[in-house]
Amino acid sequence: MPILLQSYKAQTVILLFIWLVSMLLSAEFVLSVAMIALVLLSLFELKIDGPQVRLLPRSNLQDNLRRFFSYKAWPAVAIPFLLVLASALWSEDGTYTLQRLRIKLPFLVLPFAFASMPALGRRELLTIFYFLLVLMSAISLYVLVDFLMHYDAVMASLGKGGHLPTPSNHIRFSITLALAILAGGLLWQEHFYFIKPQERWLTGGLTLFLFLFIHLLSVRSGIVSLYLALLVLGLHQVFFKKRIRLGLAMAALVLVLPLAAYQTLPSFRLKVDYARWDYLQFAQGKGAGYPDSERITSMLTGLEIGQSSPWFGIGAGDLRSEVKKRYETQYAGQYEFKMPHNQFITIFAGTGLIGLLLFLFGFFFPLFYRNNIRNPLFLAFHAIFFMSFFVENTIENNFGVSLYLFFLLAGLNHLSTEPSGAS
Repeated sequence: MPILLQSYKAQTVILLFIWLVSMLLSAEFVLSVAMIALVLLSLFELKIDGPQVRLLPRSNLQDNLRRFFSYKAWPAVAIPFLLVLASALWSEDGTYTLQRLRIKLPFLVLPFAFASMPALGRRELLTIFYFLLVLMSAISLYVLVDFLMHYDAVMASLGKGGHLPTPSNHIRFSITLALAILAGGLLWQEHFYFIKPQERWLTGGLTLFLFLFIHLLSVRSGIVSLYLALLVLGLHQVFFKKRIRLGLAMAALVLVLPLAAYQTLPSFRLKVDYARWDYLQFAQGKGAGYPDSERITSMLTGLEIGQSSPWFGIGAGDLRSEVKKRYETQYAGQYEFKMPHNQFITIFAGTGLIGLLLFLFGFFFPLFYRNNIRNPLFLAFHAIFFMSFFVENTIENNFGVSLYLFFLLAGLNHLSTEPSGAS
């Protein structure tokens, strides 16, 4: 029997790489298969006795369950699923409720899969980051070449609120870029290489390329998320490492680099100028058909719905129908229907203040549990997604859920085997 079929750790690492590649290439079917396979691996194992092959429950299943519940960060991850499940009690649209439960199901089942898998050591984790950096660089190079080939058309689109064509949703693509840049910085700092030490210059060069490219891409949510993460890392250096000069230097970069990008990158300047103009149209009541005005309108609609049932919300399953109803009565012929472009507002409208507080607890608990906040990359990861929640309902679709859970659960798998407070 090939060793890959006998080694649980090898199986999980292969599936993690399949997950990563299929996610970045938007291959949703393969992505779903990889996630399901990880769950099945945590529950079953092959027993090979000569020619006889049997599929049996894992012999250490009870030990894995104890490990799962003893490390309290694992169960906390399930809160987004449990909120939708609980709100099903007062949601009337059963079809949409089931759709929301299907989207959020990975929050319930994948934490146990990651808790059960063998620990991801530092090298395995850095190898995952290495391939994230390489893959995102290759995809970004393709996007860059396509942009240069259609420069005039794309620049005209940017001037009207458009964006560079990307393989997946441009906002989530930019968030993935921010994660890849931070991963590249860590790889450089750790002198990581896959085959030869000279690869450090490759990781450094690719990280710099992605850093420049995210400004050229000019998706504001990704750029703001990146700079918030850099600011948080600067504060981490000050408070946890006592490297005050380095922390202040990083904070200064957060202030200076966007100004430099505005002066030097036409695409970045166009997006900033358009955003100001778009908001002015919204303030004057003329924002119909403009992307930022549409997003703001969707958020205001979500807030109104949440305020109508402030404690427990209208039910996650009824949110879509209620948003449509409000658009038809308040914005008929003006704004196109959009679900709230804000994860916090989406949670508030569906499950109220109680649900929002529970969601925030589930989000921050893994970060503060057992001093995980001392790990700079785990802290930066939370900063990026926290920022994304303000401008996107990030975890209301398969890509967002898989992106968030991949890095959260891989990080928890590593941190759960590290000494408390290790960084």
